[in-house]
Amino acid sequence: MELTLYGVNIWGAALVFARVGAIISLLPGFGEPAVPQRFRLALALLVVVTLVPSIAPNVPPPPQETWQAAAMITNEVAVGLFIGSIARMMFAALATAGQVVGNEIGLAFAQVADPTMSQAGQIFSVYLSILGVAMVFATDLHHVFLTGIVRSYATFQAGILPNLGDAAEMAVTVTGQSFAIGVQIAAPLILAGLIFRLGLGVLSRLIPNIQVFFVTMPLSLLGGFVIFAMGLSGGMIVWLDRLQQQAVSFP
Repeated sequence: MELTLYGVNIWGAALVFARVGAIISLLPGFGEPAVPQRFRLALALLVVVTLVPSIAPNVPPPPQETWQAAAMITNEVAVGLFIGSIARMMFAALATAGQVVGNEIGLAFAQVADPTMSQAGQIFSVYLSILGVAMVFATDLHHVFLTGIVRSYATFQAGILPNLGDAAEMAVTVTGQSFAIGVQIAAPLILAGLIFRLGLGVLSRLIPNIQVFFVTMPLSLLGGFVIFAMGLSGGMIVWLDRLQQQAVSFP
């Protein structure tokens, strides 16, 4: 039995909305907490209206039992959350890099309002997160992610539970890549901090009476900001390139 309203496949639209809504709720750029929920809902409905004519004929027919229908919709929501989470994991690299940079410079406990999370956050993590969102829209990667929503139906057929083993392996791989990229972004500060602390150790041995860390704190802050600024462009290019590769292969 096919459920239709004014020629629209209601069951197919419900399944498509379950996945698309879950993806957009986590999609980088669109799924930020600062983005109004009405905007995300409107965007999800717009995408659903666009996809239903091509996707709905391929979805399984509505089951006879209510619990089976609920299970299929829940499955689509889970698939959407998984796909959105995979895309969101790359943004964790910026938070990792921000924490490392803050520790190296000495501002790990400096907090500032985070407009992307609607709460306070570590200052460098907040800065890198805002920069990352701006880079996504400036480079049109959000278009690639929206295209990936359509391609997700070729990878994960509607109404069918995906292979959990492959999903877990993908999540672990992306998480490891995210952490590695975060360390790469902060690598100039890590190297400079190591050299700086070795120099402080030598200086404290040469002049035992000097308060090394107190005297050199302004130099540590100034040098840290300079090195961070010099390496920021290269680190963001690395992150953006990896995010673009993931967006192209999304999901």
